[in-house]
Parts: sequence; C-alpha cells; structure tokens
Amino acid sequence: MSRKNANRRPTRAGRRAATRYMVTCAILCALSVVFLGLGTLLELIDLTASCMASGVVLLVLLCYGRKYALLTYAVTAVLGVILMPQSLAVWTYIGLVGYYPVVREHLCRLPRAVAWIVKLLLFAAVIGLCLVVFHFLIFGGQGSIADSFQKLFGEGESRAVMAWAVVGLSLFTFVVFDYLLDRLILLYHLRWKRQIEKWMKP
Repeated sequence: MSRKNANRRPTRAGRRAATRYMVTCAILCALSVVFLGLGTLLELIDLTASCMASGVVLLVLLCYGRKYALLTYAVTAVLGVILMPQSLAVWTYIGLVGYYPVVREHLCRLPRAVAWIVKLLLFAAVIGLCLVVFHFLIFGGQGSIADSFQKLFGEGESRAVMAWAVVGLSLFTFVVFDYLLDRLILLYHLRWKRQIEKWMKP
C-alpha cells in the first residue's frame, strides 16, 4: 500500500464519521422538537418536556462531545421558536435546561461547593432575565420589576406569596434536574454505554 493511499484513509473515515454524527444529530433534534411539542400540547408537562429534550443534548454530549451537543441545542432551539414560539417548554429549554448539560460538564470540574454556587448564580441570572423580559414586554416597564412579576398572579395579598412559591418551586425543580442528570450520566457509563455507542457511533 502506498503512502499516499495510507494518508487518504483516515481522512475518508473522518468524513464518514462526521456525516454519521450529523445525520444522527438531525434525528435527535427532531426527537427533541417532538418532546417540546408534547409540552406545548400538554401544558402540565411542559417542564418535563423541556428536560426530556435536554436529555437528548446530554446523550449527544456523552457520545459525540461538546461541539455536536451545542449544535443539537441550537438547532432544536431554532426549530422550537419557529414552530412553537409561545410555548413555555421551548423557552425553558432555550433559557436554561437545553444548554445546561454542557455547562454542567465544566462545573463538575470545580470543587463541589464552588460548583453549586455557580449553578445557583446561573439559575438566579436566568430568573432575573425572565423577570426583566416580563417587565418590559408585558407591562411596558411601568413600576418595579417585583410588582410586574407579582401582577402575573393576579390581584390580592396572596399574589406575593404565590410569586415566591413559584420561584422556590423552580429552584427545587432545578436542583432535582441537576441530580437526575448526575444519575443518568452514571447509568450511561455503568449500563448503557456499550449499547448506545453501538448505535450512535460508526
């Protein structure tokens, strides 16, 4: 075998693998959009649907790496906005849970306490951004951001309690989501890796 042919073979194999990865990511993007669509049809499971779509990003991250995981997130997010622009599942996916598996991979390299501080700061930043968007787009920037948020829950003295209860429940959901990602990664390496990579990789 000539040296010229020997040099070509890895290039062809690399292109074949990249094509396989792109096709598989396209299929998984379609699956993610289906999950988000379920959250749109059944509003009671909108958060669950966005987390399921995020699980697809985690799968791509574990099998193909960060680049393809972010590509899957971006394509799913764009399709979600185009097809379901008013869906809470879509915006939850875009705002936090969709890219979180990739961010979490970096945070896990930090000391545990520092990692959780950064995670909570990320959660607070996303909540704050949502409040600012509500304040200016829905209420025209009138009054304070806290008042605008409370107005989403109607009138009366109980609206403040309901508003903070929603924030607390969202934080609890975020913590549970982080824990479930950790369990899924562990199960992947202990039980599922060989079977999944047999299908995912060329």
